[in-house]
Amino acid sequence: EKSVIDFDACRVVVPMALVGTFLGVLMNFHVEAHVIVVVLTLLLCFMTFMVCKTAWTQRCEEERALDAKRADLGSGGPLLDDNEEEEDAESLPLLPPQADYEPLPCEALHVGVRGGLNKVQHVAFSNGDMFLAGFLIIVVVLGGILRFHIHACKAEKEGSGRVGSCRHPFVVTLFAGRMEFWMDDEFMAWIMQHLVTTLPLWSCLLLAMYYGHYAHKVSQWKVQTVAAYQLCAVATGLLAGLVGVGGGLIFAPFFLIMGLDPAVAVGTSSTCVLFTSSSTTMQYLFTDRIMMSLALVYGIVTLAASYAGTSLVHVIQDKFKGRRSYITLVVATGVALSALLSLAKFVRLLRGEE
Repeated sequence: EKSVIDFDACRVVVPMALVGTFLGVLMNFHVEAHVIVVVLTLLLCFMTFMVCKTAWTQRCEEERALDAKRADLGSGGPLLDDNEEEEDAESLPLLPPQADYEPLPCEALHVGVRGGLNKVQHVAFSNGDMFLAGFLIIVVVLGGILRFHIHACKAEKEGSGRVGSCRHPFVVTLFAGRMEFWMDDEFMAWIMQHLVTTLPLWSCLLLAMYYGHYAHKVSQWKVQTVAAYQLCAVATGLLAGLVGVGGGLIFAPFFLIMGLDPAVAVGTSSTCVLFTSSSTTMQYLFTDRIMMSLALVYGIVTLAASYAGTSLVHVIQDKFKGRRSYITLVVATGVALSALLSLAKFVRLLRGEE
């Protein structure tokens, strides 16, 4: 039974996505709201178009497969009625066998990974992978939190920041109250400010290069494919950190565009979102930028909705076998709704209602 998670894609995507979340949280205070909304709306509209195009391509291939089956049966037996045609279409596997799978036109960048090569095996995360992922999460989260508090403490020392920033419970607990004394030392302050920025970024970049090289040499990914995945990861992480939106709304459509099967695209996207969401949430939580009452309410609703969505994917996979376009259309609908909400937000900003 094939996995619905492409672990190679996760390895390539996650380090650069964490770079994006770190930069997104960093930029959150410095970017105008209307700029964020415009960029997000345009991106979501583009992704909606591309996913709909992918769904149409998949639908056409499903119909061609059905026509070929009818032609084979029509030459020597009775034609299929409507019910039999639907059952025959649904009997096609949602995750096609590697040996028989031919890449779609939109998968040109992915040839060598999806192009029917039996050499590719999506090995699950090893203990080393889990250790490195946990290390990156800790480094990025601590770096983002400390960068915020160090700058806040320095601003307080200079008379332009909020009083009490140097005595925040997090830094008092972590540094035993020494933060404000370190900020009095110019050299120590300079070292700390640069360390909490460069260490997370270089850790993620080095691991991204390692996994990109691994995907290219071992899993036979093209260099263009690795670059496309990692660029998308940075952009997605940046939006996740900047506006709190991005993960699944961009990863899933992008994976579909790159040629992953719909069920695999959804599963892989959900896995990657675990890292981006945990990174941004922890950074915002320990810098006092989360309204916990709203977070708890929305968190409970989102938990139930995510369970329902996962169940829906499995229902579609079991009931409509071979109809990959159905799951793709579900993704397209979700992205389109998000684009409409972003557009409505932009209109309210223009009218001065927010």
